Amino acid sequence: MRAWHAGDFNKLRLAVNFAGRTTADPGHQWGPRIIPDNQLIYMLAGKSELRLGSSCHELRPGDIGLYGGGTPMVLRSPDGEPFTYYSVHFDWGRESPEPVHPSAGMIYCGESGMAQEPVDLTIDFGRYTRLPIPFKLRTPQLEEPIRQLVDEYEEQQEGYELVLRSRLTVLLAALLRMLTEEQESDTRRKIKPALQLLAQHPDRTWPVAELASACGYQAAYFAELFKAATGTTPKAYMMDQRMRLAKRLLLAGEPIDVIAERLGYSSTHYFHRSFKEETGMTPSEFRMQE
Repeated sequence: MRAWHAGDFNKLRLAVNFAGRTTADPGHQWGPRIIPDNQLIYMLAGKSELRLGSSCHELRPGDIGLYGGGTPMVLRSPDGEPFTYYSVHFDWGRESPEPVHPSAGMIYCGESGMAQEPVDLTIDFGRYTRLPIPFKLRTPQLEEPIRQLVDEYEEQQEGYELVLRSRLTVLLAALLRMLTEEQESDTRRKIKPALQLLAQHPDRTWPVAELASACGYQAAYFAELFKAATGTTPKAYMMDQRMRLAKRLLLAGEPIDVIAERLGYSSTHYFHRSFKEETGMTPSEFRMQE
């Protein structure tokens, strides 16, 4: 199996190389070829066959095909009929947002080059380490942000390079969020009542036994499930969620004493100390640096 890891999404400097809308003439195909970057294909009308090395995927309206990392590809109509799609070529990480058209770096490999396996893509996204990115996704809700990105590329107004980076970041974040929701493990579903309690009542310091009872488990087994699902302990998770909410409230301008009370701290002093232990800054310093 061939694999390529894009890195940590929060640290990537995405760059769009090309974006456009294309209608394929009857019988036309792209490839066999290897592109120098990555490609996202969104089907608008008709149907197409996306061959990625030795694998084959049928794309219909609302489907996305996504590949890169040196995977040989062919895109064609399986029945010779025309089809219409959006195409976005991009790099996962590049300092400059200036588009670099992929045509100069394409390698036409011939049919013999299609015998190899496609390159599996993974990415670190939030708490998900090496999240697999499938070659085909059903994402009709992403048509509008893709259209906006294509329009931005075609219009090329002043500053469009950075706007493209921003639009691609939003688009891929939405796509990755969908993947994390779809891939939510059975383990996480088992502790969902506890997660809901923690989200609804951030001011409470929940005993593990009480959270376990809400899920119908013994405390020791619940603690194992919780660690497997979240990667941390219930106590550490509670503190992390509390700090996340504290940061949002600080940025929203809430008074520090009000935040302390809302999060269940017995005093403002205790909140200050706890916040600094977790973040390295006092609440006031955090607010000022933002």
